Amino acid sequence: MSNYSIKDLEKLSNVKAHTIRIWEQRYKLLQPERTETNIRYYDDEQLKKLLNVQALMVNGMKISHISKLNAEEIQSELATLLLNNVVSDGYVEMIIGEAIAAVAAFDERTLEILIDDAISKTNLESTYKNILLPMLIRIGHLWAVNDLMPAYEHFLSYYLERKIFSAINSLPLNADSEETWVLFLIEPEEHEIGLLMANYIIRKQGKKVIYLGRRVPAEHLENIVRKCNATSLYTFFVRNQPEKGVKDQLENLLKISPGLNIYISGKERILKNINVPKNITVISDINSLIEIVTQ
Repeated sequence: MSNYSIKDLEKLSNVKAHTIRIWEQRYKLLQPERTETNIRYYDDEQLKKLLNVQALMVNGMKISHISKLNAEEIQSELATLLLNNVVSDGYVEMIIGEAIAAVAAFDERTLEILIDDAISKTNLESTYKNILLPMLIRIGHLWAVNDLMPAYEHFLSYYLERKIFSAINSLPLNADSEETWVLFLIEPEEHEIGLLMANYIIRKQGKKVIYLGRRVPAEHLENIVRKCNATSLYTFFVRNQPEKGVKDQLENLLKISPGLNIYISGKERILKNINVPKNITVISDINSLIEIVTQ
């Protein structure tokens, strides 16, 4: 059983702490416990209830009505939403909320049902962009606040890696493609989810991909590029590092791969202050990547 502060709830649910307090006072929606020093905290069941309430509200239900529902009635309303074939903002928020609750309970079976439902209604790309990535961001915000949060992120990341690998393995190999993309993370980068998703998208469009994964020594790239007859390089910058370190890595990529298409993605706060060389293209999201590989 985990303990959450009201700030934890705010970050996981996207409901402001002020609003949560109002709901407690006016509708008795949540009943926080208190520590011996009188600090309020919430458990897994309270988190799940808040996530469910938020999902119902996004789908148009008023808090005054939701507050009168018992746990079984709330689950019934959510089950109805899950059966609805319309992918709306409310559906997305419902899946995110239910999936975060499943991660908090380390409930892989429920997580699988929810994500498979979302993929069946759209595709892996849309599910990743609209559901999985927001989940990772919400959970990742809490590393410094709750001792269990790193475990939650690792649990979700490992699940996503297996899900994306499975999708990649279902695609045919594209040995005859005129384009060869080399995908890699330079040391010390190790957050691989975005790179794996790019691998899937590029392969799906019929391009050949040489996937090197994480922590590739920069000095090895030149030989790899030459041996693979690469036409494009793609890497991510996710880990916080000095601005000069990122600039040096970009300059090194230009030196070892003159004439190739070089693409990068990463956290906005890392890339926005970097004067990216004009010969390097920043890919800001999945839609931009799909546009590039379908040209």
